[in-house]
Amino acid sequence: METNKTVNIPVETVGQAYLEVLRARGVKYFFGNSGTDFGPIIDALAKFGAEKKMHPMPITVPHEFVAVSMAQGYAMITGEPQVVMVHVIVGTGNASAAVMNASRLNVPMIFSAGRTPLTEEGFVGSRSNFIHWGQESFDQGSLLREFTRWDYELRNGDQVETVVDRALEMALGTPQGPVYLTLPREVLAQKMESITIHPNRKAQAEALQPSAASIKRTADILRGATNPLIITGRLGSDPTAVSAMVSFAEALVAPVVTPASPFVSFPNTHEFHLGVSSAPYIKDADVIVVVECDVPWYPFQGKPPENGKVIQIARDPNYSGIPIRNFPKDISIGGDPKLALELLAQELKSQPRNEKASAERAEKIRAEHKRYRERTKQKAEKASRERPIDTAWLSYCVDQVRDSDTLIVNDHGVSQEQLNLSEPASYFGGSPAGGLGWGIGGGLGMKLARPEKTVIVTAGDGTYMFNNPTACHFVSEAYDLPLLTIVCNNAIWHSTKAATQQVMPDGWAVSTGNFPLTALAPSPRYEKVVEAHGGYGEMVDDPQEVLPALKRALKVVKEEKRQAVLNVICGSH
Repeated sequence: METNKTVNIPVETVGQAYLEVLRARGVKYFFGNSGTDFGPIIDALAKFGAEKKMHPMPITVPHEFVAVSMAQGYAMITGEPQVVMVHVIVGTGNASAAVMNASRLNVPMIFSAGRTPLTEEGFVGSRSNFIHWGQESFDQGSLLREFTRWDYELRNGDQVETVVDRALEMALGTPQGPVYLTLPREVLAQKMESITIHPNRKAQAEALQPSAASIKRTADILRGATNPLIITGRLGSDPTAVSAMVSFAEALVAPVVTPASPFVSFPNTHEFHLGVSSAPYIKDADVIVVVECDVPWYPFQGKPPENGKVIQIARDPNYSGIPIRNFPKDISIGGDPKLALELLAQELKSQPRNEKASAERAEKIRAEHKRYRERTKQKAEKASRERPIDTAWLSYCVDQVRDSDTLIVNDHGVSQEQLNLSEPASYFGGSPAGGLGWGIGGGLGMKLARPEKTVIVTAGDGTYMFNNPTACHFVSEAYDLPLLTIVCNNAIWHSTKAATQQVMPDGWAVSTGNFPLTALAPSPRYEKVVEAHGGYGEMVDDPQEVLPALKRALKVVKEEKRQAVLNVICGSH
């Protein structure tokens, strides 16, 4: 219920007023992991239930990390800000890595927590449990202040509408991200007779676009390029921006690479796409356009030529939330990258170009794209009979079984290169913050938002454990949100081992073959966990059984509407 007129609604408590404002602002779901601070909220939700008010609908999530990840997934697929509430500072602590993920991906949400009761006695909601002393901190907001756009504590019922509107305004600002709202129990329990809710007059700022002079100056540099390169990462968080990137790349006649991209920011089926690493191309590029990409290249692998030009286009081209980031910027364009790309494409097309040189460059890029895709395919096919199962083959098989209504959520599971990703908002990877274990929760949020979609979540075995799988499988069963989860089980923290080999190539671990703190053996039967929640589980250790197993599991998900887990025994490469 989004209101366009002032309404006065009878309520009994501030908690009820809070939910009424959320409802008036169009909030559909209330993801919660409750504690002793939730009494007024639980009572208010019960009142909503008795009054047949459907939203915000409470979603019980038995772990805070999963609750925030669900909200993240829902927001990533819809663009709508979500509301999460956890138990005071300890719940905040459990959720903190997930909030960091949301922050680095610019996901809008009101992340809220109860606050230890302010008073020792004398008020409804005063301290009534021994934990109410031990859980109080001097500054609860400081735990997450670096990763939230705004934080505040609700202090009285009269400010409920103002506080909610301010929270939403800040979450949806530029850049978007989570905000933190603390809710003391005495305040939520305060008596109120009614809440007056006004029309929402917090209009979002229009997208900023670069000046005509900036566009012309940039286009002049681009026209003079003989070997341009485009690098993009998070542009696809706005699915409508992908077509603008395609138009820009075609107008410039430049290859595109997508390192560590958590979205489809450029179709990898496009003939100008050259993979997920800039390393092979960065040293020879005379002009590089970096679009919404935190880390366009690794300096230790190679850098652009000293006389090369670097153009950075992003909502925040300074990446002000990252303490150290020393990538050059000869031209810096802020605001909406979609608008900048559209304007640059128009400007490039408005002037004549050397058609012969452009055609030769395009043909060279197409040939390299064809070689890249063929190498990728050959890698998978070569591994089709290897045991343990190669992740390239598993990824290739996943691509064979998905259709246009499938969403892939990748939490350090399959290889993005083996997927044919042509449609925006069809693939979602992890946050630059690196908080492992968001995938199943994120997939549940996406399934909640888009129940008609088939959601496939892929995770490493260690990552699967980080997902808090029993909490995830509980939510899947409780709310009829069937997913297929694929566990790429190599029984090791492979990233940790690989990093040790890279940093200490001549060290003791490499020379002795002993990598302490990396083994995940003996490997549990992960497929059995889902069976406790009414789901389907299967272990796959034969590469020739990967495709049939995927089809069996998807049949369960699509036809029986039950969740499924495939425990795929993979190699450590």
